[in-house]
Amino acid sequence: MIFCSQPRPVNPVFVPGFIPNFVQAHGPAFFLKQAALFLTAMVFWVPVLFFFPGTATAGTLSPESQNPPPAAMNPAVQSLDEAVLKAGIAHRLQTARGVKDERFRQITSDHVILEKTIPVQTAALTVFAVKLKITMPDLSPEFITLVVDGSGTIQFGGIQELATGVSPLKDAMDQLQAVDIHDLPADFGHAIYTGTGPHTVIMVSDPFCPHCRRGWDFIKTNLDRIHTLRLAHFPLSPAAETAGMVMAEAHHRKSKAFDIIDFTYTLLEPSQDSLQILAQYLDKFPDLAEQWGKTPEEALTYLNERFLSEIRSEQHTVRSLGIHSTPVFFVNQTFIKGFNEQKMESAMP
Repeated sequence: MIFCSQPRPVNPVFVPGFIPNFVQAHGPAFFLKQAALFLTAMVFWVPVLFFFPGTATAGTLSPESQNPPPAAMNPAVQSLDEAVLKAGIAHRLQTARGVKDERFRQITSDHVILEKTIPVQTAALTVFAVKLKITMPDLSPEFITLVVDGSGTIQFGGIQELATGVSPLKDAMDQLQAVDIHDLPADFGHAIYTGTGPHTVIMVSDPFCPHCRRGWDFIKTNLDRIHTLRLAHFPLSPAAETAGMVMAEAHHRKSKAFDIIDFTYTLLEPSQDSLQILAQYLDKFPDLAEQWGKTPEEALTYLNERFLSEIRSEQHTVRSLGIHSTPVFFVNQTFIKGFNEQKMESAMP
């Protein structure tokens, strides 16, 4: 866009003397060329101005841009409309879950408790990381964490700094997703080891998760520092559910439980085929056939009938705590999301 600092003088002799004077000064050929350019421009601009009479010229602000709305002038809203947020969550649960579970058809904003709010200022706006507790009659409390705008009506799936790919929400979400060990049910997980060390460790894991397997290696190497080790199964696939049932069965049978768990996290080859999973257990521990049956098919029937509901109940309990990924560790009073050897070492001096 170019703006002239001085106005250009206009020739007062325009019509009728302008055209003859122009031809005399520049020649007929140059005049015809300029006239053709002028007519071409008219062919383009006349329809445009006819169909879009409100089109602003270059360098001119439209009325809307001259008077932007308050939200555009003040994008950093500093407060959260909690009432609107809770009403929106209640409505969403009504529509999303009420189809399968009629108890959710009765949910209101009174059943939604805002546990914690952390405002996060980005370069463009303020968003709010929130932790909600859903309390319904006859249902275990459930925790939800999400990021919303100040109006409480827009949910953000993820925000990253363009240059670095780093999320400005990470620290806030880690704080919200931390689970207080006092919120765990008394029977959370299975006690699989008792030693002479001073520390209590609870591991929430999927046996096929590579980070869970690294966490298991760390724990096994440091058993001398552990007093009580509990394992909560949170399988994230049907085949991992099968492995979870095998470990649950070993715990109830109180025979080779630790050896079977160790095999699961170290030597068992992950597969999406439950029968292949069971075949590996039968090869490694042939005596399991006495309870399961001799074939993987018989073993799967045996385990599904006795332990599938237990594993899925455990999954529900883990989700209700706001845990949706693996691994998670509780080391004494410390919550550790993901496997971080440095954090594990610090929590187990």
